[in-house]
Amino acid sequence: MLRIQSIRALSVLILCAALAGCGASSQFGSQPQNNGNSSVVLAMTDSPPSLVTILSAQVTLTGATLTPGNISLFSGSTTVELTRLQTDIAYLATATSIPAGNYTAVTLTFANPLLTIENDTPSAIGTCQVGSICTMVPTATANLSTTVPLTAFTIASASTTGLLIDVNLDNLLSTSLGADFSVGTTVTPFTPAGAGVPLAGAEDVVGQVGNINASNNAFTLTNATGSYTLKVGSNSTFFQFPQVVCSAPGFGCLQSNQILSVDIGIQSDGSIVARNLLFEDADSSDAEVEGMITSTNVGSQQFNIVVQSISSGNTGLTIGEPITVQYSTPPQTTFDVDFTHADNLQVVTTGLFAAPADLVVGQQVSIRRSSGSNIVMADRVRLRSSRITGTVQQLGAPNIYLSVPSVISGHGVTQIQAQTSTPTIYFEIGRTIVISDIGLGIPVSVRGPLFNSSGVTRPLVATRVVLK
Repeated sequence: MLRIQSIRALSVLILCAALAGCGASSQFGSQPQNNGNSSVVLAMTDSPPSLVTILSAQVTLTGATLTPGNISLFSGSTTVELTRLQTDIAYLATATSIPAGNYTAVTLTFANPLLTIENDTPSAIGTCQVGSICTMVPTATANLSTTVPLTAFTIASASTTGLLIDVNLDNLLSTSLGADFSVGTTVTPFTPAGAGVPLAGAEDVVGQVGNINASNNAFTLTNATGSYTLKVGSNSTFFQFPQVVCSAPGFGCLQSNQILSVDIGIQSDGSIVARNLLFEDADSSDAEVEGMITSTNVGSQQFNIVVQSISSGNTGLTIGEPITVQYSTPPQTTFDVDFTHADNLQVVTTGLFAAPADLVVGQQVSIRRSSGSNIVMADRVRLRSSRITGTVQQLGAPNIYLSVPSVISGHGVTQIQAQTSTPTIYFEIGRTIVISDIGLGIPVSVRGPLFNSSGVTRPLVATRVVLK
């Protein structure tokens, strides 16, 4: 979830990779021939007026061009849901044949920004009343394109380099939620697979398996927002596959129409790989719908979420849509915790998620939908990893105590206890960090399952900690 004052970055990552294809689906736009010998991989990661919790944020990238030479890095369009990107990096597309040379600016063009917010301010924001959850098109979106100067940025022949283009939503969004992409943008060079770039960038990408190509160890993963062609490499890890289809972990475990949760990593040559593959379902007959809980009603056996991910299209649901989930008493509806890991290392989760009483606002859950659209009937509720950004209030290693987004603080919770352990991944773009690099009063994003508890502190078992 994104809180306007505490989230640091909506970022676009541009990786210049030597002669390497990212593997993203061609649906993300056809790329012109630029007559060079380098490639550029586009990726996106996520930093918003005060006391507003952004429950879903979408934007469509429609163009990216380097200057001089008007070198196109991207054409077509692709839409990204941003709230997951507080701790993750979403890889989008690859432009090939980029000429070596010195570049002085990059121009990005966006379209169709769409927000779902909870208005926790003292007054209405546009038509969104106090305490309401509303889907809004930002006003005053005349400046949907921005040109960012680059200082001493050079692409060498057949080299690998990169740019992190960071659009700060504190500046992008006005108090009335107008959007101006021409302000608040910075650019930082980095090295793909270098310091500060996680091995598994985009985590928990849920989708349906198709186009299995055993000769190339490749397959496609498709969901409601796009399709990726992914390689399975020597460092790919397979989790939770049933032995009936997977006697030994490996590429042979993959079957068409399986639902998987995949961690997508970028390699030093700029290509992408399915670093971790987690089995979710044997087929796609029931869609997996993921979102953040915004309210609960145990008496009615219901809770509400805002949709942030859907395992397939044509479900009648849309990203950013608030929906009501109806469940039955276990065992009719099962409650469990998804396999929790930091990259490929298992993380022991403390706390329980086995019954409706364990549901709480702020949790990220995946619903296996048996039927319904506005009211979704769930035959399984699975706890997934929340992504929360807050200011560090207290440090007591191995725990980091953070301020909470207003959607959670409105329920009597004053802080998040991020419980770290040996497998927990720490990173900051550009350098490797450890817990001692984190100080009081700074913004930090954490990823991991969030558990219900009594009192004012809510525990989150942290698999990743990102210094903003």
